[in-house]
Amino acid sequence: MPIHSPNGSSCTTILALLLTILICPQLQAQTDKPAAETTQKIRQLAVKYRATRATPQRRADAIKKMAAIGPDGVAAAKSLIEKDMDRMAGQIGKRPNTSALDGRIEELRKTLADLRKDQNLSHAQTENIGLPALNQLTVVYQQQTKQLAPYKEKAAKVAAQMRQLAEVLRVLLADWKQDPPLPVQDYLAKIEKELASCTTPEEEANRKVYEENAKLARQLDGNLVSGMEGVNAMRVMCGLNALLYDLKLCEAARGHSADMERLNFFAHESPVPGKKTFTDRAALAGTTASGENIYMGSAVSVDAIKAWFLSPGHHKNMLGEGHKRQGLGRVGKYWTQEFGA
Repeated sequence: MPIHSPNGSSCTTILALLLTILICPQLQAQTDKPAAETTQKIRQLAVKYRATRATPQRRADAIKKMAAIGPDGVAAAKSLIEKDMDRMAGQIGKRPNTSALDGRIEELRKTLADLRKDQNLSHAQTENIGLPALNQLTVVYQQQTKQLAPYKEKAAKVAAQMRQLAEVLRVLLADWKQDPPLPVQDYLAKIEKELASCTTPEEEANRKVYEENAKLARQLDGNLVSGMEGVNAMRVMCGLNALLYDLKLCEAARGHSADMERLNFFAHESPVPGKKTFTDRAALAGTTASGENIYMGSAVSVDAIKAWFLSPGHHKNMLGEGHKRQGLGRVGKYWTQEFGA
């Protein structure tokens, strides 16, 4: 039987079909290659973003490179940041109910605040009213602290992560001065709101002071650090701000204690030329002072602090609301406590 050849039109159609079958996969492979490379690059940058949590600049660089890829990169960068924010917000949890303890703390704080405001405050009042109130406040405050500890520990970790992310966003905001590809300002506002929900402004201010004090404490005698920690603990329990360690005030305080021991005097006014007042002594040390307490009788810091608490003038000074800094100095049994605004 003879074999009939297809006509010209049919031949052309078959040839085109064969070429499509052979060539299209190659074209598809060429089309998919850039997309695959883009996806791989985005994944690599996402890994870098997650692996460098403690270095805001590197995390910001990863986000910038991701956004520079194009719409897919921008979408991936948004997803990374928003998932981080959602994860952190969901980890904080609910603050335990400590209303009964909170109310008692406020009552005791008011008792102590009223003492400080009394123009005629006496030693009898600080001993018979102030000391019992402080002792009760210590007990109740510790109960509240214990009850809040798990929540505070978790909140502190989450807050630290939020602050790290906020730093990344601030780097991005500085680099993307105009038309940022991501809503960085909105993210920052949301983080600030979340931070406010797990820590008060007072707690946040004190946290910064404690962090700085931990660094400065390495340069100080342990007995002095213990004394200044005790003052800060008392102030915070009373609802007052913690004080930053001032190494220059410590120097001025130690100098006055040394002068009192060496010259056998006990007074705020010094006979040493150029060091007559506590402001003079602070200036010589290269700083300023807003108040001073002195004590003689023990080499233990807690004894000095208790004596200052019971002495009306020293009591008001140590718990003064205008102070921001403190310094402590001891030589022998002579103690000097300096404050700075």
